[in-house]
Amino acid sequence: MLAKIFTYAWRWIAKPSEAAEDLLYEKNKAWIGFWSVLVFSFLYSITALILWLTGFKPAFQAILPIPDQSYYLWQTFYTVPWGIACWFLVAVIVHLWNRIFYRKRKYSDILGHIGQAIVIPWFIFALIPETFVAPFLGPWGFPPWPDWLEVIRLTVPAVWMGALFFIAVHKVYEAKWLRALTSAILGTAVLFVMFLIFLR
Repeated sequence: MLAKIFTYAWRWIAKPSEAAEDLLYEKNKAWIGFWSVLVFSFLYSITALILWLTGFKPAFQAILPIPDQSYYLWQTFYTVPWGIACWFLVAVIVHLWNRIFYRKRKYSDILGHIGQAIVIPWFIFALIPETFVAPFLGPWGFPPWPDWLEVIRLTVPAVWMGALFFIAVHKVYEAKWLRALTSAILGTAVLFVMFLIFLR
């Protein structure tokens, strides 16, 4: 399964339209989405632990009533259920919206696409720099790089993820550009709200 996950992940980067088409007819597509999200969430929980061990605190006030000093320690434990919940919720919203117009697909048909679309951009732009760069730049506050770079680091994967949502919906639900765009915006908005509440 892991080999298939990485194969599809690379294809989503190189040829996303073809990857979305082939994943639709993959027997274990929902499990590909699940394991993609589970592995990413587990690795990101390790990232949170590393940030806590190196003394980092959240960059801005958290919504959850958790002290800054222990925020990343707590995030270590709820990142996995948060990731799974985000995956399910985004897929539910996207599926229900498209089911109004197109009833030939099941909820499970979009799960693999949504999982990979979430994981790929954030693995590159969140997990890698926060795990392998931030701890070496100093724990005076997160992020340890300039604000303009942080804006780019968060904007690029959000747009990329939205583009992958667009492609996924186009392939799975045969959606025209307006419905696919609306789906991408809805999915991205749901993930943004979940991020805003739980992650820093």
